[in-house]
Amino acid sequence: MKKKTHFFGWLTLIFLLTIFFMNFFSPDIKFSKEENRTMAQKPKMDAQGVWNGSYGSNYDAYMEDQFWNRSFWKRMKTKFEKTIGLKKIDNIYFGNDGRLIEEAVIPSEEFMKRRVENLKKFDTDYSKLNVQFLLIPNKIGIYYDEVGSKNLQEELYQKFTSNFREDLFKINPFEILKEHKKEKIFYDTDHHYTTLAARYLSESFYDKKDVTYEEYTVNDHFVGTSANKIAYYEHADTVSLYVPKEEISYYVTYDGEEKEYTTIYDDQKQYSNNPYEIFFGGNHGKIEIQTNAEKENKLLLIKDSYANSFLPFILSEYREIIVIDPRYYYENIDEVIKDKQITDILLLYNMNTFFEDTSFDDMVENIKE
Repeated sequence: MKKKTHFFGWLTLIFLLTIFFMNFFSPDIKFSKEENRTMAQKPKMDAQGVWNGSYGSNYDAYMEDQFWNRSFWKRMKTKFEKTIGLKKIDNIYFGNDGRLIEEAVIPSEEFMKRRVENLKKFDTDYSKLNVQFLLIPNKIGIYYDEVGSKNLQEELYQKFTSNFREDLFKINPFEILKEHKKEKIFYDTDHHYTTLAARYLSESFYDKKDVTYEEYTVNDHFVGTSANKIAYYEHADTVSLYVPKEEISYYVTYDGEEKEYTTIYDDQKQYSNNPYEIFFGGNHGKIEIQTNAEKENKLLLIKDSYANSFLPFILSEYREIIVIDPRYYYENIDEVIKDKQITDILLLYNMNTFFEDTSFDDMVENIKE
């Protein structure tokens, strides 16, 4: 009996020492392709950080992100927690049929007050233009019943939109997406909606359901951010494109560069870790699109990544489209509106990003009177 105890004691010691030395000698990872995010780096120690506790917090985050063979241990942890019946890991619920559902972001009263004030200011400042807002629910706003919750996102949507003129929100995306909830309108493993959902919303928003599209499969083994966040790799998603049979001509420039592109699709992203980036190659601070559309309208699209798969469906609606992502664009957009003689403004966000990220407020507060 003692020999067995000694054996397992030595085995445990060897295991712990192995983990220690592997952690000590393994190089730090700057960016995780699996999780699609920058990893915490070793913080510098100073008296102030030690005193206020920030050094300890930052060091804990560093150790968690840089733990040796992190992805393997995360997979083991997730399998164990799901096996014992947990319905939620971190902020992600296990829905039906392999659907991973991120919980709804509920903003503080302080956040809401600032956001309402800034959106009202923006709408007033550009009241002579056609300003519209498409605020899109996340998976939790459509499949809330799968996690045993009431629809917190729809309640938030109604509360928020009641502060503004009724025609600012031209369509109700909840109603449209609920009609198609049995179809693949969200990726199971990712936080984005699918190209099909973007198509349905664009058809309703622009009242054009007579367009014929050809569907192309881009990637059938897409594992998105939700799955990577908790290391849950039971199945993959398919990314598709819907290309109108009657296409218009256009060219695209990115972030003020002179080089022009004749497609909005980046083929190099097709088999990357994130094939959703096939649309425009991912997010950019500023994108300019010139088309040969018959309409003379010029659109300023202020957006997050949900707009990337929405844009291909609206190219024929405008002669020119300027796309601004406030998370990466820091200049005064009033200059863009005046210089480009913008006629229409569309704000397009998913709800979780809109009620968590503060870049919209920073953008509006940066507009000079």
